[in-house]
Amino acid sequence: MKPEPHLGATSPRRHLFVYGSLVEPGCLEAVIGHPHAGERLAAQLANYQRIQSPAYAYPYVVPAPGAWVDGVLLMDLSPCDMQALDRYEEVESGTYRREAVEVDVWGCGPRPTRLRADVYAAGHHLLASIAR
Repeated sequence: MKPEPHLGATSPRRHLFVYGSLVEPGCLEAVIGHPHAGERLAAQLANYQRIQSPAYAYPYVVPAPGAWVDGVLLMDLSPCDMQALDRYEEVESGTYRREAVEVDVWGCGPRPTRLRADVYAAGHHLLASIAR
């Protein structure tokens, strides 16, 4: 059986794990400029920790073995949506970085399903500003 390629390698649609302001549908809609038509599923990201610091107004995640973050998986975002989200998360300036991860999602049934997605984790600029 052939391994599943990362979503995006063969499809322009991507899934995104969110854990902060983008969990709110109104915030997401304001950022991408239209209602999100894809599914929203309860999800959990393993081996990351969510941090809310007084030094920065928004939460961020960093790798942390054994930890996990609860959030929402936004399904089927378009390339244009992802570009708008990259701008919102200030990827170019290094505030956040978008990286590929696997998340456990709950939809139907008692057991989670593992899916590939992206997450916005703390970027080098954010980490440097917090360390001061």
